[in-house]
Amino acid sequence: MRNAFAAAVSAVSALCRWGTLAAIGVLILVVTIQVLGRVPGFPSPPWTEEVARFALVHLVAFSCGLALLRGELVNVDMFILLLPKPLQTAVARLVDVAILVFAVAIIPGAWDYVVGSIGERARSINVPMIWVYVVTLIIPVSLAFFSIARLAGLGRDSAPPSHGETV
Repeated sequence: MRNAFAAAVSAVSALCRWGTLAAIGVLILVVTIQVLGRVPGFPSPPWTEEVARFALVHLVAFSCGLALLRGELVNVDMFILLLPKPLQTAVARLVDVAILVFAVAIIPGAWDYVVGSIGERARSINVPMIWVYVVTLIIPVSLAFFSIARLAGLGRDSAPPSHGETV
């Protein structure tokens, strides 16, 4: 059972990595078009700003679960690193449980939000807005999934910061 779950975590991690790469690729392309649009004679399409925002939101959606799995979400290291190692581990697990509870609690609302967007279209690029609003569902689902993976011991904690972040 653990091997099957580990394989699922690996597959979802790969999917999130590819989604992150695709989002950052689109973001780089669109921002390049925006920068070149400032050069006289180069066309500046109006849809680039909206696509850049959408790509940035998707970048966050695909990468937040991976950050959780790797133990690299924003943390209050200054206080946690002062604790003994067993207590640090207990606090990390408590944080994983809190993230899981919060993510599971907002999944129904995120689902309703996505379903409510059916039929809406983006103004400048004329695509269904469901492709944008699905981010509100990807984030809590990935956070819940990867927090379960961490609680199962499949994640890893990042090394304590060593570049002056702690006192």
